[in-house]
Amino acid sequence: MISFTCNICGTSNTLEQVPWEPSTCSGCGSNVRMRALIYLLSAELFGSARPLPEFPRDKKIKGFGLSDDLLYAVPLAEKVDYTNTFYDRKPYLDITEPHPDQYGTYDFILSSDVFEHVAPPVERAFAEAFRLLKPHGFMCITVPSSAADEDTIEYYPSLHEYSIVELGGEHVLVNRKPDGSIETYRDLEFHGGIGATLVMRQFSQRDMARQLRDAGFSEVTFQADPAERFGIVFEGPWGRPVVARKQQFGAVRPAAAVPAPEPVAVPPPTANPELASQMSRLHNEKAALERTVAALESQLRVAADSRWLKLGRRLGLGPNLR
Repeated sequence: MISFTCNICGTSNTLEQVPWEPSTCSGCGSNVRMRALIYLLSAELFGSARPLPEFPRDKKIKGFGLSDDLLYAVPLAEKVDYTNTFYDRKPYLDITEPHPDQYGTYDFILSSDVFEHVAPPVERAFAEAFRLLKPHGFMCITVPSSAADEDTIEYYPSLHEYSIVELGGEHVLVNRKPDGSIETYRDLEFHGGIGATLVMRQFSQRDMARQLRDAGFSEVTFQADPAERFGIVFEGPWGRPVVARKQQFGAVRPAAAVPAPEPVAVPPPTANPELASQMSRLHNEKAALERTVAALESQLRVAADSRWLKLGRRLGLGPNLR
């Protein structure tokens, strides 16, 4: 038996098994994939895995989702400046098309099982996501993926001008290749509908990590360990959730302003000029030292808030800068 508290709605659940895709929360109906996405988002934004109801309300944090499920999209929009976008309805966002007016404006992007549906080459979608993010931005992704040592399987590598048509009660993909020749594909796989939900590929972790780094992301991290307390259990050959970072979130946040030292009272001149000179020099050195100490304290506060040091403190490793 596995007991957990859903990190999307806060409902307590007890189940014998927690499969990846079926609904496993009796409160909101979330599955492991959805809870894993919120788990990654919280860890990146706040340095700890908080349930969505406990997210602080901060509209300075800006992000968007790619056809996110409403069960977490709605409460997330109440916490941060978040927009759930769609490929086929408003608010529109096609991640394969350029959006220069929005480049560098988002702190995060959420994508739950979307990139396997993007027509090839999928690299253009990863590159556009990179451009949309701020310098410290990141993207949380889930996709069906195989083991790290396998290759990504592109089901329709030569797509150029294509359409999905119904023939004899069966949906068939018809593609005109760049050389003008026609090819057809049968036995199509869809996720949740016909058209934009056609499965285009089976990712491998190795290839996806390479493609994300080629797009410009400096760090690509797969979630290897479960989080059973939130009902995030990896049973079976499911793809692992992944975070792609431009930089660590918070790495370029401005440090807390260093307070200006209080004015130093200079004693009145004395009858001894040499003593007065020494007193003045000592006061100046004291003021300079106070400024240095204040700056170092600010830097330590920023360092102490880094997610890696927080993790180290929980594990009993590394320095405690608080």
